[in-house]
Amino acid sequence: MEQPKRSPTISMPSQSQSNKNKKRTLTPSRKTIVGLGELLFDIIDDQPILGGAPVNFAIQAHQVLFQYGYQGVPAVRLGNDCLARQAITQLQSFGLNTNFVQYDARHPTGTAIVHRESDGHRFEIVENVCWDHFQWDDQLDLLSRSAAVVCFGTLGQRSEFGRSTIQQFVESAEQAIRIFDVNLRQHYYNADIIKHGCHHANLLKLNDDELIPVCQSLGISPADTPTHSCQQILAETPLEYIVFTQGALGTTMITTDIVQTGPPVEFTPAPNADSVGAGDACTAGIIAGLLLELPLEAIVKLANRLGAYVASKPGATPTLPANLLTLQS
Repeated sequence: MEQPKRSPTISMPSQSQSNKNKKRTLTPSRKTIVGLGELLFDIIDDQPILGGAPVNFAIQAHQVLFQYGYQGVPAVRLGNDCLARQAITQLQSFGLNTNFVQYDARHPTGTAIVHRESDGHRFEIVENVCWDHFQWDDQLDLLSRSAAVVCFGTLGQRSEFGRSTIQQFVESAEQAIRIFDVNLRQHYYNADIIKHGCHHANLLKLNDDELIPVCQSLGISPADTPTHSCQQILAETPLEYIVFTQGALGTTMITTDIVQTGPPVEFTPAPNADSVGAGDACTAGIIAGLLLELPLEAIVKLANRLGAYVASKPGATPTLPANLLTLQS
């Protein structure tokens, strides 16, 4: 009988390709899963719903991994307003540690207007909000050096403040698993942001629409298939994994020598279901599987299940049912 493919050891990112197989040190005290960057409220049908990809990830990863001693920690900046208080209440209701949240008396909590369209969603993201003024401080320095996992993207780096703070955190968190969830939105990214993320992360997550911009930013000519393009990215960067998502078609996990796909999963959708947050739940499944050293097949299966479940519910962070939290190898 063929043995299941185990997840390769995650190493510390390095500019040297030879370091990809170097064992990463993750002590038992490293139990924090950090969502770094933007917290915003998605305004869907005039209702504010907690969102922001790093925060969605932290909430879903916390739900899956809390039983193993991990805790989600949002590293974000909020305003001094009703939405900020609502955010803290919701984060704490999930059990997240909110001690590293910054507060801004001058700028409002972030919002994004979500417009439903036939092929998905269009986001109208409000500018000059609190997370555009995210600042590096001693608290973030402490968190970066003790994190087990950090997930970050491009949107939180649209301002000079946010970009500097996020990049400093990521560079400081050299012992953590660093997930670069590209999450391209409108014009809020550039080649330098993408290059920095790809060269300071262990794992890159992207979808079909994001593959070509990432290749172009890295000076790579797209290959004949998405898988081959991803393998080219792996060859040119210190990345160890690429997670390539295709919505309802499921997820593919790619390393330098393994391509692991999994069958799509379907749940009966709620009447007001939306797909917001499905990709973040997928990322949570990937990281849970890696931390628990599940076989790649089981990791992709878990990611597909979590993503499909969230897509069947309204909002980005529904409470996950117990049957989804039973992890099997």
